[in-house]
Amino acid sequence: MRNRRDFSILIVDDEEGMRLGLDKALSLEGYRVESVATGAEARRRARGERFHCAFVDMKLPDLNGTDLLADLREAGTAVVIITAFASVDTAVRAMKLGAIDYLQKPFDNQDIVALADRLCLGTSSDLHTDMESFPGEGFVAASPAMKQIVATLRKVMDSEIPLLLQGESGTGKEMLARFVHQKSARAGRPLMAINCAAIPPELLESELFGHEKGSFTGAHATVSGKFEAAGTGTIFLDEIGEMSQHLQTKLLRALEERSFEPVGSTRTIPLAARIIASTNSDLASMIREKRFRLDLYYRLKGVAVTIPPLRDRREDIEPLLSIFLDSFRRRYNKPGVEISREAVRFLRTYQWPGNVRELKNAVESAVLLSEQNRPLFPQDFLLEGPGEAALPELWNQEREAIIEVLKRTGYNRSVASRELGMSRKTLYNKMKRYSIK
Repeated sequence: MRNRRDFSILIVDDEEGMRLGLDKALSLEGYRVESVATGAEARRRARGERFHCAFVDMKLPDLNGTDLLADLREAGTAVVIITAFASVDTAVRAMKLGAIDYLQKPFDNQDIVALADRLCLGTSSDLHTDMESFPGEGFVAASPAMKQIVATLRKVMDSEIPLLLQGESGTGKEMLARFVHQKSARAGRPLMAINCAAIPPELLESELFGHEKGSFTGAHATVSGKFEAAGTGTIFLDEIGEMSQHLQTKLLRALEERSFEPVGSTRTIPLAARIIASTNSDLASMIREKRFRLDLYYRLKGVAVTIPPLRDRREDIEPLLSIFLDSFRRRYNKPGVEISREAVRFLRTYQWPGNVRELKNAVESAVLLSEQNRPLFPQDFLLEGPGEAALPELWNQEREAIIEVLKRTGYNRSVASRELGMSRKTLYNKMKRYSIK
């Protein structure tokens, strides 16, 4: 890890406004920056001074940016290609020649700063350093909204007051419940998670409270329920809105009396666990429609928090990308796979109707289908929800690039796949997806 003041950066771009903008953005962060307008001047500077990193425009007045790559890399400089003429073919060629990343104009200056920090400070290009650290995968708090939620929960972490977590499906309610449990005085004790929507109503009562032998058909032995097994730990009731009216009544009584009876038993068992419930349903509407008990609602919402959808807390997207990328690189043994800044920029603008769960699945499929010798681009993420209009355009660019290479190689798929930087299998899949024959 270096100090920013000791990290030198070269900007090579014939647009004066671009040079000045990048120079200012990086200089304000403490970097030593020099800028030139031509490839010849960049070569001259690189011979006389060591630059740790260079941001090089693809189309310079005297030569192509890729022609400058070899000279700069030979001098030990990490090169990022920037261009207004983006195509998958161009990006793949730049990566093969040794560029560490690829950005398309116009871009956010924060992308440039993030890349510089990644090289200088040893931080991930897509990881916020001010985010909370949580157990497990899929929950971070880099956004102001999530930080406020965490601050609220820390105040009641060790109390017995019930918690109600609300939010769309896939926002991370279970991860938040696990965070509360593992950061509280109950850590190390059981955490019993029950999905109320996944268990038939006739079986859910027994699952929660247990049952006595012979209490119903098929009850061949006495079985303890999750409430008893939790002891002094935590009980997480997911999708509480799916619970039947009968069970709502029994749960309300258990919360009020801090005790319960197994099905078919007169034994009273103390309820010592902390209750955390979650729902993606509109409980207010369900109460008006007499489908959820108002008194149970007030019992459960000792403290209630609503987790915003991912589209409303975009600061959390990059930390989540970093977590999921690291996880799936290990799982699929692909340590060299990276996410390009172009992909990060696109994923930040996507609407994520499936929230964190959709993001996780998208990263997993992209890593699984990826090749080690090139980074992941926007079109590598198989997204089906309503995204930005840029996605079809990017897919069309990739389709045109594949067709161009296939034509140039006489439709020799082995040669074409090598030139495109992908396996034959990946090329076949993309040809099928884009209806290329």
